[in-house]
Amino acid sequence: MLLPHSTSSFNFFHRKHFIFSLFLILVFGIQGCTAQKNKKSVGPGGGEIEISQQELSSTMNDFFYRFERSITESADSIMKASPDPAVDKEALIWKMNSIPVANTAIYNSDPFLGYIDMAVFTYQMKLYFEKGAGRDLFGQQQDIAIGTVDSLWEDLLDIGRSLVPDNDISEGTRIVTNFAEQHPLTSSYFVRQSTIPLMTKIQNAEKVTFKRLAEDMSQSLDQMRAQLGSYMEVLPKQVRWESEFLIDNALTNAELNNRFDSISNLLKRTVLVLESSSDLIDNQRVAAFKDISGERIAIIQALRQEREIILEEFKKERAIILAELSEQINTQREASFKDLNALTNQSIDATFNRTEDIIDKLFWRTLILISILFVLIFIGLLLYKRI
Repeated sequence: MLLPHSTSSFNFFHRKHFIFSLFLILVFGIQGCTAQKNKKSVGPGGGEIEISQQELSSTMNDFFYRFERSITESADSIMKASPDPAVDKEALIWKMNSIPVANTAIYNSDPFLGYIDMAVFTYQMKLYFEKGAGRDLFGQQQDIAIGTVDSLWEDLLDIGRSLVPDNDISEGTRIVTNFAEQHPLTSSYFVRQSTIPLMTKIQNAEKVTFKRLAEDMSQSLDQMRAQLGSYMEVLPKQVRWESEFLIDNALTNAELNNRFDSISNLLKRTVLVLESSSDLIDNQRVAAFKDISGERIAIIQALRQEREIILEEFKKERAIILAELSEQINTQREASFKDLNALTNQSIDATFNRTEDIIDKLFWRTLILISILFVLIFIGLLLYKRI
């Protein structure tokens, strides 16, 4: 009985070892497959690299702050070095308009699209300041702007090279520069064409792909926090630049300056007249007082005459009204007397008529009573005789 038991134990041991080995093979195989899926070929020459959209988004977030500070510093340097107000105004417009465009481009929903859009915009500015409509905006300080844009363009190329293992982004660079040359900037307001179609072209040319990581709430919050931080960084400066631009427009407006000059000249002449004509002011004051006194006397006399005329008219009107009232009172009195006499006569007649009726009634009632009395006496006598 021991031999079969030992055989079964040996078989069970080998079976368990086989199952454990198979499990290890499956685990390492799954890890290898997963690693192969996470690693993507991103360059024309082959090679593999791992990068996530979150990493590219963080890189572009850092680039935005570098872009904003570089543009601000360059524009301030131009304004400080140039004695021409027109150049100062153009430098203010440059930083006031370019930084919001960069903010909108970088903080796109897709960080790779933001990178492409920012690359196109930077190269468009490079062409704009080197040979485009803005080649003479800053005068002798034009090289400051060109140098700043060139440095930012090189930074973007370095970011692009970091996306591929062989550092060859010549085809993607050609697509970006061709698009920028075909759609140049025409003014410092930086009105631009959409760069969305370029993303597919560059991805196909450079075979750029990204490893897919599950986006959780913390990643979304990080993106929102980065964008909000950029807004908070730029917003106070943007408000200040807008205010400076409005003030500069008000001060450089020819019509307003002419009005200010006219007001200034008028005030100067007024001050000179006031300072050099104290005697004239005294004479004018005396004359004004005399005129005012004469006007006052004339007004008082006119008021008195008007008052006398009004009193005379009141007296006449009062006499007429009293006469009319007296006549009306007499008429009403006579009519009242007539009505009173008529009422008195009617009352007396009615009284006499009623008195006659009463007397007649009393007479007849007295006769009736006397008759009844006689009848009673007669009856009483009859009764007395019978008794």
